[in-house]
Amino acid sequence: MLSAAILAGGHSSRFGSNKALFYYGGETLIARAARLLRSVCDEVVVSASHVNASSYEFLGLEIVEDELTDCGPLGGLETLLERCTTPWLLVVTCDMPYVDSDALSMMIDEAGPADDGRGKSLPHAVAWRRRSDDSISPFPLLVERDALTVLRQRINDGRYSVKGLLDALDTHYIYSTTDEMLCNVNRPGDLR
Repeated sequence: MLSAAILAGGHSSRFGSNKALFYYGGETLIARAARLLRSVCDEVVVSASHVNASSYEFLGLEIVEDELTDCGPLGGLETLLERCTTPWLLVVTCDMPYVDSDALSMMIDEAGPADDGRGKSLPHAVAWRRRSDDSISPFPLLVERDALTVLRQRINDGRYSVKGLLDALDTHYIYSTTDEMLCNVNRPGDLR
């Protein structure tokens, strides 16, 4: 089983306004992410800061406010994994409009069952690498709920990098066929 979440708790400082509410292709970026996740999962929630949580009520989804602040996306992930009731959590950010349902389905297929015989020394995760330069894209991310212990230790140690978390887990990487899919929007001009 699988739960899904949209990370939408960032400050959007480079964007100039709340980018989750920016219209692209006739819908807001966050509505686009919600539609995408609903195509592969029944249980979808939004992770938001207390500052912007009420902005997303129009989606009709449960909004989970980040319990930890000032630790970037790991704060949202910590709250989401704490509340997760399924073995796996699929996470997208609100600012990646080129991710499609085929990409998410590939991730789900790669994960297999939570106990898939690969050994359980570390919790599993599935993430993406850019084919052009082999760099890691921390989102979209499929992560086992059991990663919560590792994530909390990293936060307690002041290590807030999602890529660092992926290094600490048994992460399987899928290579993207196009870098555009993994592009996140930091400025309105980033949208094509």
